[in-house]
Amino acid sequence: MAVTVPAGDARVVAVRAALEPFAWQSFTAEMVCRRAVAAMDGGQVFPRPRGPQTRPSPQAECTGALVEILRTYRWRSLTVDGLSRLLVGAAQTWRQERAWFDIRLGLLLDGIG
Repeated sequence: MAVTVPAGDARVVAVRAALEPFAWQSFTAEMVCRRAVAAMDGGQVFPRPRGPQTRPSPQAECTGALVEILRTYRWRSLTVDGLSRLLVGAAQTWRQERAWFDIRLGLLLDGIG
C-alpha cells in the first residue's frame, strides 16, 4: 500500500525533474526507479562499498522494491507527475516498512522481542 503524496512534495518535484527532460517512457522500469531513488536521495548515486557484499545497499533494495511495484502498473501511460507521486509514495512506504523490520530484528537479536 503506497502513501498518497502531494504533487508539491520536494521529493516528487525532484523525481519529476530527473525524469521529465527525457523520453522516460522508453526507459526500463529499473532505470526509471534508479533515477527516482537517486533524485529522492538528493541526486546522489551512492557508491557501493568495497569488499564482499553480503546484501545490497539500501538504495538498491529500494530500487528493487519500486521495480516490483511498477510491474503491477501500466506506468508508461501515467503522466510524469503521476509516476513521480507513485514512486515517492511507494518508496516512503518501503522505507517505513524497512525501518520497522530493522527495529523488530534488533529487538529479537537483543532477546527482548
